[in-house]
Amino acid sequence: MSAARTLVWLAAFSLSGLVLRAQTAADAQQPAIVVSGFEPFGGRDRNASWTLAQEIAKAFPREVRALQIPVVWGAPLTAINSTQPLPQVWIAFGEGTPEFQIEILAHNQRGMYPDNQKAKPATPDIVSAAAPVLKQQAQVKDLAAALTQAGFPTHVSQSAGRYLCEEMLYSLLYAQQQHPEALRLVLFIHVPTLEQSIQVSPVKQGASAARKQVDADLLQAFGRQLFASLRTLGLLASTPGR
Repeated sequence: MSAARTLVWLAAFSLSGLVLRAQTAADAQQPAIVVSGFEPFGGRDRNASWTLAQEIAKAFPREVRALQIPVVWGAPLTAINSTQPLPQVWIAFGEGTPEFQIEILAHNQRGMYPDNQKAKPATPDIVSAAAPVLKQQAQVKDLAAALTQAGFPTHVSQSAGRYLCEEMLYSLLYAQQQHPEALRLVLFIHVPTLEQSIQVSPVKQGASAARKQVDADLLQAFGRQLFASLRTLGLLASTPGR
């Protein structure tokens, strides 16, 4: 090999090493938590789930990446598979319940409803030849109790709705089975719609209950409390300085 070709080869090798190290560093800097919400649907111009995801990302910018999911059949699993590297934690939100609702059961079956593209599902199942039902493995009863105790009425639900919300939960649980080394925790939580009035539980015993309108401030407060409760229960790693 000539001296000139040797120098070119060494330069190319060094450059490839630099690119690999840069990519590794970039991967290491990727947020370890993804929070997702859906785009508006049903004629509304906003979606509380996306507002909540954005508010959490604002509150924890170094830890969290917010991702908006289209209200389109097949979009949840496509979004998960397109997120590389996969995060350690993925918390998904959907809207449409009178209080906060942690979903724990997902069916591999779609409801025959049109999505935002006015299309009904092309296939009845979310993942072909996969389990008919998947269940949340994390113990979330204590999480629901902690959030309720903090003033945000929350309960555990086994009925996610047979629409994109249930598809999102099933897709997350399925992806967790396929990549247990990455997705250590996945959650799906339904939240009330924006401008809805909800009854907020008293934080202190003996205090009277109050009603509050769901807005960005209330959702951010819920998001902060959610992360605090997850850390207290050991479901989310503690972060120094928080």
